[in-house]
Amino acid sequence: MSRELKFRAWDNLNKGFIYFDIQDYPSGIYGGVSDPQQYIGLKDKNGKEIYEGDLVNFSVNNTVELGDKDIMEYKNQDVHYSNEFCGFMFGENGFTPLDRIIMTSIEVVGNIFKK
Repeated sequence: MSRELKFRAWDNLNKGFIYFDIQDYPSGIYGGVSDPQQYIGLKDKNGKEIYEGDLVNFSVNNTVELGDKDIMEYKNQDVHYSNEFCGFMFGENGFTPLDRIIMTSIEVVGNIFKK
């Protein structure tokens, strides 16, 4: 199974993102760009691609036993890669396993460059 490898970088001069794939890294951009941010392979509930550096709102199902539902809401959580967990995580205070996130609830609400 393969996934699409797409990236973006924040252009400090134009205050916007430059999107590219792994073979077309942008060069010759004046004013500097951020480190590349990878597309995580998921889209939010509105069909928007989710990248590292996005801020997202989402819900987590903390069900311990069947029938016992405990839904936690998270707001403005940043998306980033965790070397410790070898995967993408949401928020600063811990790893949120994707199987516990209610996928229909993820919504991109901003990014780390425009809070």
